[in-house]
Amino acid sequence: MVVFLRSTYDISKDSYDPEKSMMTKLQFQLIQAGINAASSHNMQPWKIKMIDQNTFSLYADLDKHLPVIDPDYKQLLMGQGTFLSTIRNAASQLGVELDIAYHQLDMNQSHPLIATLTTNSDTKSDMDTLSTASIGNSSDKKEINYDELTLLMHDLIPTLEVKWIDKDNLPQFQNYLYHATVIEAEDQDAMEEMLSVFRFTKWEKNKYKYGLSLNNIRPPFRTFVQPIVGITAKWSSFGQSTISSFEQRLEKEEHYLVLTIDNPSPSDYIQVGEVIAQLPQHINGYTLRPAVQILQPLEGMDQLYHSMREVFELKGEVVQIIGFSEKENTYHESVRHRVSDLIIE
Repeated sequence: MVVFLRSTYDISKDSYDPEKSMMTKLQFQLIQAGINAASSHNMQPWKIKMIDQNTFSLYADLDKHLPVIDPDYKQLLMGQGTFLSTIRNAASQLGVELDIAYHQLDMNQSHPLIATLTTNSDTKSDMDTLSTASIGNSSDKKEINYDELTLLMHDLIPTLEVKWIDKDNLPQFQNYLYHATVIEAEDQDAMEEMLSVFRFTKWEKNKYKYGLSLNNIRPPFRTFVQPIVGITAKWSSFGQSTISSFEQRLEKEEHYLVLTIDNPSPSDYIQVGEVIAQLPQHINGYTLRPAVQILQPLEGMDQLYHSMREVFELKGEVVQIIGFSEKENTYHESVRHRVSDLIIE
């Protein structure tokens, strides 16, 4: 049985080999840090082209596009921003000067060019000091400075409108999020698209090389689950489990942040991704998770979305909703790409 086979993919073994690598150790570490960035449904939609020993370019991997739930590439483009922000933070930890030059987007390309990153070749740093696990704020003390965070986000994106949902309005806001999840869960095309992502297991070493379906299952129980993952799952049952999981999530979430922009451009979504990636460094004791269902262009969602905007007096288009729940010490495994998986000629 496949369950008794050893894993053929282990990110801990993705180490720099100067004899085989087409990049410097610094470039390898920066890209490896970037792979830890958050992306919609963990699709990790990034491709890298090496230019020289100081420069590489980031491209969006449209093979990771989810056309039903993200037809306009909004979530995919946010993932480009989180990638860039995570690399910028890693460079700062290493004491490396990093310049990011953004490019005009052409989403008609299979791999649209996002940005070119250049490091200062004269910068000296200890390459072994970087720990991607340390990126962000690790304090367990629950603390959110709303004014400070709002100012930070406005400084980064002046056109961004920031709305915090207070405790009095939490039940009503969560009701919108819940009904959006129900709409998504009852949409066959949406569920089949997501099921095609979540059914993968780490044992298959599939083209995305991660196993979301196993993330929340402790190792002893995998013995019974792994052989049937991806075989018996149906879109309707998957939808029902999605609703149940979201209900449990809503019980834990204590705050919500809503970000809006008037007539956002594709580049704005990249910037929003950069902002989101910086938030954990300024927030203590919370896990941040996006709630994007109500932003998906599914049948029946439009009316719910516009009602939410009106009730909560949201200006502009909602580009992201983020829920805050107390940090927990839970088992979590997310098998990632190797650096070499991202490289294109």
